[in-house]
Amino acid sequence: MREFTKVMCVVVIMFCGVWAALVWADDHPDSLTKVLRYALPVVCIAALVGFLAIHFRMDEVPDYLHQLGGHYFDRDGFCFKLYPSTEDGVFFMNAAFQNRRDSPCVGRIALRPGADFVSTAKIGKVYFEIPCEPAAFGVAKVPVPIAREYYGKKQRFEIGASVEHPRGKGRTLRFRNGFTVRHNIDFKSKVITAMQMGALLAKHWVRYKPGYFKVVLPDGVAEMLPSKPQTEVATLWKLHDPELPLSDLVAPLVAEEVATTVENDPE
Repeated sequence: MREFTKVMCVVVIMFCGVWAALVWADDHPDSLTKVLRYALPVVCIAALVGFLAIHFRMDEVPDYLHQLGGHYFDRDGFCFKLYPSTEDGVFFMNAAFQNRRDSPCVGRIALRPGADFVSTAKIGKVYFEIPCEPAAFGVAKVPVPIAREYYGKKQRFEIGASVEHPRGKGRTLRFRNGFTVRHNIDFKSKVITAMQMGALLAKHWVRYKPGYFKVVLPDGVAEMLPSKPQTEVATLWKLHDPELPLSDLVAPLVAEEVATTVENDPE
């Protein structure tokens, strides 16, 4: 919504700017033209002020995901950054997360192996369910079994996400935008479906890929797990807590490639 409002401000500035130039170039203005000569520049200035106010609006709480560096993903105010780790011979997929709003939410993330240039690892869908307090920052992790045949191979994981706001969305406290995730945890999207239908009406076919990130699967990790994988969630900071120093956030991200996205990139 923030970026949409900024785009609309730019559109208003361009539209009113062009018309202002035309009415000032009129050598024989009527009464309406005389009004527009002053009204249009005022609208341009108001739109510019609105754009600057939105663009430079200060966060009300620390943006810990931004402090970690690199890009992160955003699903309707629930933001997350993905990275792998290995602990005690078990491979984990991790999600550093933070809520942008002052109301609690439940974020859900689904990862599925995506076809790459060579092959797709036979790994089941990785699923996170993360209760997130207002503006809270934390880390969630899920163990993932890796078959020996995929040790050391590079694998792409496609990303879907959904979020629930049981008490309403509330007020936004952080204003930096991450990559928007439009596919839900079933890897479906009403918005993208509508865009595809519009393209079909124009006699074009486009396919929108989910966002993704890549990791190198480690060697020597567990090929089976003793029980069904569960999400382990640790909340590191909550609204009104003292600010965390950067060194206390999380361990350095060790993914070989920074998370990337082709969410809006049609084929």
